[in-house]
Amino acid sequence: MKLLPLLLAALAVASVARAAEPPRTPGADCPPGAYRAADGDIANLVRTAQGQRVTRLNGLRGDPAAADAPLRCDGGTLKGRDGRPWTKLSFKATEVDFDSAGTQLHGVLLLPPAGAAKPPLIVLVHGSEHASPRGTTYQQMFTAQGVATFAYDKRGTGRSRGVYTQDFVQLADDAAAAVEAARRACPDCFSRVGLHGGSQGGWVAPLAAVKAKADFLEVSFGVVGTPLEQDQWQVDYQLKDLGFTPDAGVHAVTEATARAAASDFTEGLDALEAAVRAYRDQPWFAKLDGQYTGQLVRGEIERARSESPAVPWRYDSEAVLRRLKIPTLWVFAQEDSVAPSAPSIARLERLRREGLDATIAVYPHTDHGISTFVATGPGQRKTTGIADGYLRLIADWAKGTVQGRYGEAVWPDGGR
Repeated sequence: MKLLPLLLAALAVASVARAAEPPRTPGADCPPGAYRAADGDIANLVRTAQGQRVTRLNGLRGDPAAADAPLRCDGGTLKGRDGRPWTKLSFKATEVDFDSAGTQLHGVLLLPPAGAAKPPLIVLVHGSEHASPRGTTYQQMFTAQGVATFAYDKRGTGRSRGVYTQDFVQLADDAAAAVEAARRACPDCFSRVGLHGGSQGGWVAPLAAVKAKADFLEVSFGVVGTPLEQDQWQVDYQLKDLGFTPDAGVHAVTEATARAAASDFTEGLDALEAAVRAYRDQPWFAKLDGQYTGQLVRGEIERARSESPAVPWRYDSEAVLRRLKIPTLWVFAQEDSVAPSAPSIARLERLRREGLDATIAVYPHTDHGISTFVATGPGQRKTTGIADGYLRLIADWAKGTVQGRYGEAVWPDGGR
């Protein structure tokens, strides 16, 4: 997806409204990282452009300097609502530079405290964002739960060299190289090695798992389909959320925009202009969004091209999944306004009947990123946190210890 942070983004689409930042207390900053409470609960603190953000294992999050935060920063010490301090955790961190197709990439391997058994390793495969996944909530929270993690900067971002791209094949080569780099950085350290891909990473991680001969794969809020289909599904979902019924006219427009996108926005522009003229007076026309459709009907062709560099628009994700011979976990947001989940779930259920080893979990009342939200108006949502159980599920499934309930997660067709 375009410009969608892997790690639980505020959604950059017309259907989502940004939450106002709560007031902060000057100087109320705590060291970033993972923390543990006396009762075993864990949390992560990261720096943001606005200050800091704390996220608890149950998904509650907020500014630790705000009055309504799930945890408070008091004089440099993170405390619970009961006033008891939380202990900052220490992980062994190894900086790793590695090569992929002649380009030097950079990552960080985090190891949990030594235990009785070797931990599994998750290599984090980012989405389409430019931001680094190193040290983020995912990496810290998974490691705090006993899972080793390797997070690296996508080529052309952070401390990695090369040119930024959304070429899934190139990025899968990079992710496979990251798996090998993590294995070399700590030989014989892990019980098993897998990848986790979110959003656009859900296209990249499966191919990387094949290339790297991984032991398992996890995909969150991804797509089983082509990027062209994802735009069409998104347009339909967003219009329905606004009270419109997508009809033949809507689909005539998305078919025209798909032809333009498939040519890297260089062909089919006359047909696109004809579709715009034919339907621009329809009440739904001004509400068109999607990954590129809204931009194209507004004439923002260069913007659409620049935000999706080298995307393989007809990428056959199902063919890749048929090559997988390892256990896979798929976690979906039921009300995903960016990557509508129903079509992907239906295809996964069919692939599972064909032999794919797939566990499917769906979180009701969540949007892209498995984010909880409240509706603030027609087509408008305010993100409130992460669904309870989601962060535990990803870690437990990697460890092979899934049991009990994971918040409101449901398992379609007994897919557990």
